[in-house]
Amino acid sequence: MVSLLIVLSIFVAVAIGYKLKINVGVLAIAFSYIFGCFVLGLKTKEVIALWPTSLFFFIMMASFFYGIAVTNGTLGLLSEHTIYLFRNRPWFIPIIMWIICFALSGLGPGPTTIFAFMPAIVLNIADRIKLNKLVAAVIIVGGGVAGGYTPISLCYATVKNCLVAAGYSDAEIPAMLSKVSFNNILAQILIFVVIYIICRSWKVERPEYTKKPEAFSPKQKQTLVLIFGGLAIMVLFPLLNTLVPDAALISRINSALEPSLFFTVLLVLALIFKLGEQKKALNFIPWATIILVCGTGMLVSVAQSAGAIEYLSAWLGENLSPLATKIIVSLIAGAMSFFSSTLGVVGPTLIPIIPGIASATGISATALISAIMVGGHFAGVSPFSTGGAMTMAGETDENRKDKLFVSLMVLSLGSIAFASFLTLIGVLS
Repeated sequence: MVSLLIVLSIFVAVAIGYKLKINVGVLAIAFSYIFGCFVLGLKTKEVIALWPTSLFFFIMMASFFYGIAVTNGTLGLLSEHTIYLFRNRPWFIPIIMWIICFALSGLGPGPTTIFAFMPAIVLNIADRIKLNKLVAAVIIVGGGVAGGYTPISLCYATVKNCLVAAGYSDAEIPAMLSKVSFNNILAQILIFVVIYIICRSWKVERPEYTKKPEAFSPKQKQTLVLIFGGLAIMVLFPLLNTLVPDAALISRINSALEPSLFFTVLLVLALIFKLGEQKKALNFIPWATIILVCGTGMLVSVAQSAGAIEYLSAWLGENLSPLATKIIVSLIAGAMSFFSSTLGVVGPTLIPIIPGIASATGISATALISAIMVGGHFAGVSPFSTGGAMTMAGETDENRKDKLFVSLMVLSLGSIAFASFLTLIGVLS
């Protein structure tokens, strides 16, 4: 009962925050303290330790670094050159951006690197051509996630580890992985097509140019070298590690590459070479978004401490009927991923209980695992998840940021429902 009350408090915090214009993260921190210390008996240090440091550091350092690229005009001019290239086919710009996110993620680093490097670029282009920010969010999250399911990328490797933990044999895993990966890539393509059509993205603003955009200045060229050089390093070493797994040096470098820490190195280089003003770049860090995402993460961690995840898992195993199984699994995965990581929490928690559910209901384990991962990934556009949070961070207009918050919430819920629909009609088989 306590775990359910804590889960309910998450939605209460969202409702109160939206109604009274209070940062939801602040409310979530208060609820974390009340439930954690006075109900669960956690020590105050334990509650404070629930602050998601990695996520906080990720958003802060990525935003700080891109603050240099925004304030010195590099990203704006890069957007102009990209749009100029496709000026006669503006309808194709969202599509090519999705393909780029897919390709970069698919080369090995997975969606996390895309969430780090691409939001600022995609959102700048979206502003220039008046592309709906929901489409931009699906480009970033969906393209990154879909690319993560190539055989050399992060999502593929994570699901493989989960299948091993669930007890599947080496003979069973390759076929299951192939189908789960296909289902996830297909689902992300479908959600992009649907959102592209709903938002009438073929009617984006067609820019008029009397001349080619101006050339990059020396400092802007150096900024581009840092951005794309950093991205190349983050993509290259995971790829090399897959191709040459026995190379100790490559393996060591690859294991040490972490986006937020790597951004720190890029930022230091940018400041040393005076590519931008530190004070202006600091103002680009979205503190309100950081408090929102990390505060909510604390409350979710308190719910996990109360046994909410174990309760949901047990309920799944005891109360599913064959008819409702796939829908319920997808919905629960989406609901869990709404506030937590699909790869870090949802997959490792739910996939190990799938063999028992599949045996009891007669439903394909591959279909159930696909339902879990698709439902979870579709919720990734939530403003409380990394992809949605980075999309929020890229919106610099505070008035539009509130509207984007609500839009991402609606998109996330609608996407979860769409995942359940795809599962029900057998698209995810």
